[in-house]
Amino acid sequence: MRESILISKSRYLAGLQCPKRLWLETHRPELAPPRSPALERVLAQGREVGLRARELFPGGILLEEDPRLLAEAREAARRAAEGARVLFEATFVHREAMARTDILVRNGDGTWDLLEVKASTKVKSEHVPDLALQVHVCEGAGLAIRCAVLLHLNRDCRHPDLSNLFVEDDLSEPARRHLPSLEGNLARFRDLLDRAEEPEVRLGSHCFSPGDCPFFDHCARLWKLPDPSVFDIPRLAAERRDALIERGILSLEDVPVDTELGGPGERFLRLYRAGTREIDLPGIRAWLSALRFPIHFLDFETDAPAIPRLPGLGPYGKIPFQFSLHVLSGDGRLAEAPGFLHQDLGDPRPGIARALLDQIGDEGSIVAYNAPFEKGVIRELALALPDLAEPLDRLTGRFADLLDVFRNHYFDPAFKGSNSIKNVLPVLCPDLSYSGLDVRNGQDAQAAWARLIATEDPEEKSRLSKALKEYCGLDTMAMVRLYRSLRDLAD
Repeated sequence: MRESILISKSRYLAGLQCPKRLWLETHRPELAPPRSPALERVLAQGREVGLRARELFPGGILLEEDPRLLAEAREAARRAAEGARVLFEATFVHREAMARTDILVRNGDGTWDLLEVKASTKVKSEHVPDLALQVHVCEGAGLAIRCAVLLHLNRDCRHPDLSNLFVEDDLSEPARRHLPSLEGNLARFRDLLDRAEEPEVRLGSHCFSPGDCPFFDHCARLWKLPDPSVFDIPRLAAERRDALIERGILSLEDVPVDTELGGPGERFLRLYRAGTREIDLPGIRAWLSALRFPIHFLDFETDAPAIPRLPGLGPYGKIPFQFSLHVLSGDGRLAEAPGFLHQDLGDPRPGIARALLDQIGDEGSIVAYNAPFEKGVIRELALALPDLAEPLDRLTGRFADLLDVFRNHYFDPAFKGSNSIKNVLPVLCPDLSYSGLDVRNGQDAQAAWARLIATEDPEEKSRLSKALKEYCGLDTMAMVRLYRSLRDLAD
């Protein structure tokens, strides 16, 4: 097998998810969309976690040879393994597989402990085959592996004490149980990669498990996936969806009438076939009548860094850095409040809490879309800022959840099985759209804010600030428009 298509850890995991994904990543990577800023941020945080993990092993040798220059990388790893105690990023090859190991620690008896560093806070199913491949390659290259360990973030760690940032889970036993199947998988993958033609694999739940496949849109075009499709049936069990797809059923029109879809799925399909929607006007009117003016439409944006950097926060603890607020008075006047956007590396929590209390005041309802999130942010602010805890806690009793309307009282198959504001808004308010914005979702907002607080370029800072304010402001204006649509409907 050519060295250029050796099976790495990432390729092995891609093959386990879907052989077609493995083939495409190897031979047609250009068919995947460019990496989004949000994905780049995830990868950057993973690298930061890896650097922190190396600090646990002072004196370790970092092998900086480019793994694409395979001969040089292998030779450097071989030489280092002869005398070093700790190795970082050592590359080994065995037959058709290669592995670039995160950390290798030599024991007194000459065996090695293999440590894989992950930015997750728990063991995931895909971590076992990841480690199994590394054990297979390292032992094939002549190293005796004593144990295979996952080194991951500790959810109980709290800033500023990061001494327990990592925890170890010994996955030696499950990794070794995977080894017999690994040999067969590698043989299958090797034959697959030697083929010139793209393999044919049906769409299915594997497209999104254990993560979203970047080639889904490509495959959807090949299979002429209709819009909407069986993927839009809400709360449909994966095995039931896959059974439909195995029978060649992708279109909602082709789903047999006696198919068990569960309550939400059957209602969705019934309304779709009837070309209608189901609206509970008494329920909507009751929700609306419970609101009190002035009505405050509120949306937070939060960051969740892998490595905590503010007091009291753990890995992926929420940092609220922005809010947008529109206020509707009883006489129909709508005003956009100043809102808040933190723009430096300091702690945004005191500033955002004071701005929130100042701009919302003591009267009127607070409307959010998925209110438990906003209420959770406020409760965490209260815990972090005891001097403001009492007025912050009072805010949580004033919330009304706009999402509840679309969960319980308004059902439209045009929402494509989702109650997300991104699905509801185009149906009820088609003139409002996120598509033209530089920041289009919460993950993009996190990535933009990370750049905003890191840059010292005033033009870049101004551009990112404008993009974040436009996005967050559209979130609250969208709620205003949805409220008005419901009001018109109820009247």
